[in-house]
Amino acid sequence: MPVLLVLAVILLLSGCTADPGVGLRDEGGDNAAAPTAAATALLEEAVERREAIVNTTTEIVWSDTFTPGETYTGTAYYVSNQGDDGNDGLSPETAWATLDRVNQASLEYGDAVFFERGGTWRNTTVETKEGVTYSAYGEGAKPRICASPENGGDSALWSLWWEGENGEKIWLYHRDMPDCGAMVLNEEIIAQKVLGYWSGKEFLHYTGPANWTAEDFDLEEQLSQAPFDVTTELTENLTFFSKADSTLPDTLPVFLTGWERDGQTPVGELYFRCDEGNPGELYESIEFQTQCPLFDNVADGCVLDNLFVGFAGDGVMTVAEGDGVTVQNCEVGWVGGIVAVYNTGEAATGYGGGIQRLAGAMGGGNHGTRYLNNYVHHMYHAGGGIEIFEKQGFESGSVYGVQFVGNVFYQCASGLTFFNWDEEPNPERKFVDCIYEDNWVLFTGLEDWMDQSYSPAFSHEGGPNLQEGCAIRNNVFFVARSAIVYIQEYVEEYFPDFEGNTYVQYADIPLIHSDSENLDMDYYDPQAAMEVLGDESGTVILLNEDIWSNRLE
Repeated sequence: MPVLLVLAVILLLSGCTADPGVGLRDEGGDNAAAPTAAATALLEEAVERREAIVNTTTEIVWSDTFTPGETYTGTAYYVSNQGDDGNDGLSPETAWATLDRVNQASLEYGDAVFFERGGTWRNTTVETKEGVTYSAYGEGAKPRICASPENGGDSALWSLWWEGENGEKIWLYHRDMPDCGAMVLNEEIIAQKVLGYWSGKEFLHYTGPANWTAEDFDLEEQLSQAPFDVTTELTENLTFFSKADSTLPDTLPVFLTGWERDGQTPVGELYFRCDEGNPGELYESIEFQTQCPLFDNVADGCVLDNLFVGFAGDGVMTVAEGDGVTVQNCEVGWVGGIVAVYNTGEAATGYGGGIQRLAGAMGGGNHGTRYLNNYVHHMYHAGGGIEIFEKQGFESGSVYGVQFVGNVFYQCASGLTFFNWDEEPNPERKFVDCIYEDNWVLFTGLEDWMDQSYSPAFSHEGGPNLQEGCAIRNNVFFVARSAIVYIQEYVEEYFPDFEGNTYVQYADIPLIHSDSENLDMDYYDPQAAMEVLGDESGTVILLNEDIWSNRLE
């Protein structure tokens, strides 16, 4: 039976499918506008979906029966920026004030902690307790849990450090800052980070992009470079240099995050080129993506609901091996960019031989975790995914029942991942009944601050990924920089089920990129791509023109 290429718009939220006879493949002529119109309709639907998530109300209530994400059975505690840690926390009128007070509380299974909407809590890890719900109360925007230590949108916080002959202006922040992965201006613009390479004594001019592979990295060439000069390195407006060197050792490699980390977080001067004037006058909001794990190793049975989590340089919502966690109705944004390692090209690390500076949003190797109805955006690495990662020192077996359902992933360096590090199939270590369904993955890798080599909307990485009952269905994969789907190793009998997905891609970028020996490298043809994925009910829309400048309106 030939693959059915239903070149039509699938209305995922309503469950309706357009007439399968409507052709939307862009081949020029009278029908050239049809794919753009269909893609535009999808984007309009995605905007509505995003707004619905951002404005979700809290519906978690007390009950005799604990249903994660719907009810709690124990005591409710309240936290407000107008509260006091000396209060009992048992009502909005007697709310606690800080995350430290929450962490000190003897929370029990079934309890709930509600943060006041419109509030902001900074630079503190939430030490989750088993079976506890963390959600929101009141009216307005979701409560914010941020790694950024403060808002830099104040002219008094910046001083003019250097001015060039052509009007270039470099500003110095009022205090030393931890390594800053990015600066987010008015939650619209990302100031570009200029990297230096730590030699063991000083920062040097960096010779290549972030995340070089070991094969590409030449340590001798790198160490021969001139010392980093802020005035000559910040060649563009709205770029910055984070001179975080206070605790950097004099030996290489230097691990600043990950499993090899030595626990030291360096700080130092922050230089920002802003030619138009004092950045604190120009931007009401300046947030810093600095290192602080916000929800790290979330405990079994926890619920995270209706929270904003972000402005962080590293991963912010790591379930790791916690079981039965529910993450729903959250916004997770502006994450990544801090330096994870200054490598020599030989030491083991996750992504790079030179400088590694990636970070993702949510995921881990666990059982029964559900990611439902979240808006995840502006990630330097994957928006979400599941891994089996014994290679990193974790003793994890098979992963059961993880679900990504109804989420929107927007402008992440890569989208969703399905990743088993095992090089050979092992029946003791497989994915079982894991589902990616009704997600929107939009404009993956399509921003100038993203420098990851591969930026697929869906990534099937690692070894053959032994699986049972896993499905990728009814998702919208909407434009990716490198390919919609990346396949590292393809074994047909282990490959998960792809069903009813919509694939929108620019015609000159592959639908599939493969490094597998038994597949071609790139697939541009819709029929051939759907045959590889086995998606007989898949929809393909090919575009020959830029759409919305690779952004959601």
